[in-house]
Amino acid sequence: MERLGPQDASFLYLETPSVHQHVGGVAVLDPSTAPNGTLNYDALLRLISSRLHLVPRFRQRVLFPPLPVARPIWVDDSEFDISFHLRRAALPTPGGRRELIDYVQRVISRPLDRTKPLWEAYLIEGLEDGMVAILTKVHHAMVDGLAAIDLASAVFDFTPEPQILTPPPWNPEPEPDGLDLLVDGVRDQLMHPISGLADLVQRTLSAPRRVARDAAQVVGGLRQMAEGGVLAPPGPFNRKVGPNRRFAMADEPLQTFKDVKNALGGTVNDVVLATVAGALYRLLRSRHEPTRNRVLRAMVPVSVRTRDQRSAMGNRVSTIFVELPVGPMGAKKRLTLIRERTKSLKESNYAVGAEFLMNIGTWAPPTIHAMAARAAARTRVTNLVVSNVPGPRLPMYIAGARLLAQYPIMPIGETMGLSIAVTSLAGTMAFGITADWDTLPDIEALGEAIDDSLAELRKTAGK
Repeated sequence: MERLGPQDASFLYLETPSVHQHVGGVAVLDPSTAPNGTLNYDALLRLISSRLHLVPRFRQRVLFPPLPVARPIWVDDSEFDISFHLRRAALPTPGGRRELIDYVQRVISRPLDRTKPLWEAYLIEGLEDGMVAILTKVHHAMVDGLAAIDLASAVFDFTPEPQILTPPPWNPEPEPDGLDLLVDGVRDQLMHPISGLADLVQRTLSAPRRVARDAAQVVGGLRQMAEGGVLAPPGPFNRKVGPNRRFAMADEPLQTFKDVKNALGGTVNDVVLATVAGALYRLLRSRHEPTRNRVLRAMVPVSVRTRDQRSAMGNRVSTIFVELPVGPMGAKKRLTLIRERTKSLKESNYAVGAEFLMNIGTWAPPTIHAMAARAAARTRVTNLVVSNVPGPRLPMYIAGARLLAQYPIMPIGETMGLSIAVTSLAGTMAFGITADWDTLPDIEALGEAIDDSLAELRKTAGK
């Protein structure tokens, strides 16, 4: 039996009728490069069907044990029907960004069906200028950002000529009965502490200096987390969320972020955070909220996935918390403050401690793990999430249609109503802004503020 990892399972435990734990994206494509200049549902269905064997998780569903003695397992869905997961829609005229966003908002406001594999995809037709879009929803328990990029590589091609593979026959494994599931779950809980202790003893005897060093790093990281673990400052996005979502998109040149980085210092991610901080300042100012000396704390996911884990499904992500200065100040000062903060975090053992905590669930009974995950989610430790995941550097195609942009979709928290995600593609940084419906009615203003904030940074950099 393949059991969900502790972090993957936590995304299921965190889910409520108002807090959905799916990620996804809106891919905008130009079908003129496809055969016959079109991308239709049948062609997309054939393509995905021919490649499902490359991502077997997409034909598996989650099965919980009859009693909460262990984390759930992945089982093959013997009733899998791709037509349930791949759907079709058409936008009303004129098929502009407003109509696309309206449709996306409705889809991402609905939870995924847990009785089936946890993904959906929508071919959206009727976009202006003959474009099409593909909207995807995948449960966070299945993938993290880097793994999602790897999944996309199984469906996308590097050339306009789509390759229709001949998949091997699929024979779903039989589902275990309730008693087998219960017994295996009890055995799993009993064996993990023993195997973990044996591994610790073996490593201590074989490499005591390395173990001591690793232990010191973990303790240091945990101390960093404890010192930074106070509640986030009060923020306009920290309120109990409802089930409905808003979505906005923004496009910025990747070269601008590189120019600012080269002129003012830091990394591209530092410039992304400074851009978001400047945009939040503008949003707060437009709401006539106080901004003087104000900061908002952003949770910034960082990958701890090693090279040999790049092809594995599941989540290998820790987080750092970055204080974003959202008060009135120059763009250079804003970037400098963020650069200094991220540099100190990278030099500390913060992420080591975060990864250690991520794995505690390996030994924790699932009920306690679920309670801990929910308690953490309900604690105001952050005001928003900002995630930056690099996308493919080469042109990408699906069924021959060229990918023009990919706007990421991130979940929000029970009392945290804003997530901002960024994906780079073909020289463009695509921002996807997801928010609670009532928390951010002015979400379009935030998208416009991102434009203005980056423009100020570019001007400061002399570009």
